[in-house]
Amino acid sequence: MEVHHHSHHPKKWKEYLTEFLMLFLAVSMGFIAENVREKHTESERSEEFIKSFILDVKENQKQLDSIIINNQRTVNYYDSLSLIYGFEKQKVDLKKLSESIDLWLYRFSNKKTIFEEMKNSGSLRYIQNKEVLNAILRYEENASQAETRSMVELEQYNAEFRPTITKILPISFFKYHSEEELKLLNKLDSTFHKFRYENYSKFKDGITKSLETTKLTNEQIETLAKAWHLRQERTTVGLRFQIELRDQGAQLLKLIEPIYK
Repeated sequence: MEVHHHSHHPKKWKEYLTEFLMLFLAVSMGFIAENVREKHTESERSEEFIKSFILDVKENQKQLDSIIINNQRTVNYYDSLSLIYGFEKQKVDLKKLSESIDLWLYRFSNKKTIFEEMKNSGSLRYIQNKEVLNAILRYEENASQAETRSMVELEQYNAEFRPTITKILPISFFKYHSEEELKLLNKLDSTFHKFRYENYSKFKDGITKSLETTKLTNEQIETLAKAWHLRQERTTVGLRFQIELRDQGAQLLKLIEPIYK
């Protein structure tokens, strides 16, 4: 029986090189394609984040518009009180003061959920426009400062302002309601304080009489005037941060909205 042997010719080095190059190109193209796909996906995700971030900035702007209006009014009001009672030495009309005073605190709270998600997920690195990236980072830094300033004001309000006036002013000052307030009282508190109107009606005369007969000493008036001044001073500082942030927010929206429609 005749046996045939197949002859194997060794490959030339050019063939090995060609095979290696083809394999290398295949792996490289796959790697490049995966990188392009991943970058495209991250870019799309980053764009979605920024669009949501724009909505957060707009919510901050609405909040700031309201807070600034109220704080400007508050600053003017307490500045006037501190000057009138600190230098004109007028006797305090507790009934009139109770009707006009605003004891609300208007605090800024930064809406930053989307920015924190962008930062924690690393999506910020996909923002190719450095001007946009830097503007976003500056805005968030200043928004955090404005929020911190509001917290400082809140601490001063609770630790100093309210305890000071509470110690001097009678309980009737805080219980009294003007005729205009009484018209709304029953409607506003029908859910949370159902019997508030009825309770107030029973003691209205006593509350009013207490306000009309309570007289404050010069020392008490001086203490109140200082409290009015410090409230105005603290609110003014926070107001500066709020106005600056609102202006910066408007500039930021003007920059990024046309890019990320």
